Amino acid sequence: MYIVSTFEYSNYLEVAITAIQMKGIAKENILCVPVDKRSEDKKIFDTLHSADGLSLLDVPIILATVFCLLGSIYGFILKWGPVLWGLIGFFIGLSIGFMIKLITTKKYNNRQKYLEVAEVVMIIDCNDNQLDMLKDILWEHNALGVGKLSLG
Repeated sequence: MYIVSTFEYSNYLEVAITAIQMKGIAKENILCVPVDKRSEDKKIFDTLHSADGLSLLDVPIILATVFCLLGSIYGFILKWGPVLWGLIGFFIGLSIGFMIKLITTKKYNNRQKYLEVAEVVMIIDCNDNQLDMLKDILWEHNALGVGKLSLG
């Protein structure tokens, strides 16, 4: 029987390994593997098959609508008319919105890079009667997830 758990790389992981060894699990039955994080930057535009949850079009469309409306309203007073000023307002609002969204998205991506912590996968070979005790130890030491794997 195997227990698989994930941890953030921290002191809790070391304390959990020590606590497991003190309960009678041999050092040879504990395997810890660090997992590398993705180092490439996120894409600005989403594709059909991958999306990161950040929308790039919400602020530009809102500002384009507002500026288009204002351009149409004040276009009755101005020389070129409401249709042309509505289109000019639309494109001005769209470009201002894109600049705002690109700046805030870049700040969000930079902040996320600093918050990323490496994860470690721990695999423990144990008997069936040690299962509950090991799960309790792992949960007490802030495991991100715990699962069991029985082969055979």
